[in-house]
Order: sequence, then C-alpha cells, then structure tokens
Amino acid sequence: MKIKFTKSRQYTDLYLSFLWFVPGTYYLFLTDYTELSNYFYMAAGVAGFAVFLYNKKHQYLIIENGTITKNILYGFRNKIDIDKIQQIEKVNNKYILKSDTKKIKIKLNFIEKESLDKLNNFLKELDLPSEKISLAN
Repeated sequence: MKIKFTKSRQYTDLYLSFLWFVPGTYYLFLTDYTELSNYFYMAAGVAGFAVFLYNKKHQYLIIENGTITKNILYGFRNKIDIDKIQQIEKVNNKYILKSDTKKIKIKLNFIEKESLDKLNNFLKELDLPSEKISLAN
C-alpha cells in the first residue's frame, strides 16, 4: 500500500524547479551575462525536477512485506518493521512510530486525505495495547 503525498506538495517541487531552472537558462544562453551562479540555478532546477519525479513515483510511505518505509529525499529510506512497533504517538500533526531501536516521524500534512484515512485504519488495526496508541490529538 502506498501512502501518497498531497498534490500541492508534489507540484510545489515542480514549480520551484522551474523557478530555479528558467533564470539560469535565460542568463546562460540568451544574454551575454554569464557567471558560475547561472550553472547553480540550472543544477538546482534539474535537482528539483528529479525530486519531483522521485516523489511522484515512490510517494511518501510504502507499507508492504511487514515494513513501513518512509521515502526520504534522493533515495534514502527509513524503515521500521511493523511487528516491532511498540508505540504510536500523535504529536504536533505528525505520527511517531517507535520500536526498541528505531523511530519514524510521519508528517500528516504531507499526506493526501484518502491515503491518510488508509494510514489511520492501518495503524488502528495494529495489535498494540490501547495505552500504546495515541492517535487522537
């Protein structure tokens, strides 16, 4: 099951990449004014577009094969085994999943409504004592 980013979060990355790329391209190719910073703007735009494509494909969380995987920028991932989760807290519009050795913070404002409902249902179904689950805030 994939827990998806909000569309506004995804497209903000896309818009920002264009905001970096367009000035760099303009100054580099269409004017006589060339500096090293123009390459930086273009590189930042390409990197921002890569982030958009990565997030579009992989989304925010993947729940499968007994793990919850949080996709982090540029391919890094933070995983926690579902059967090792000992506590779930909701603090300041984020869930914190804790095991003995790991902790994952899930920002709820990054998740689209439909996926958030799926995540809430999934977390409620975990076999944890009620005192270890604090989903309401």
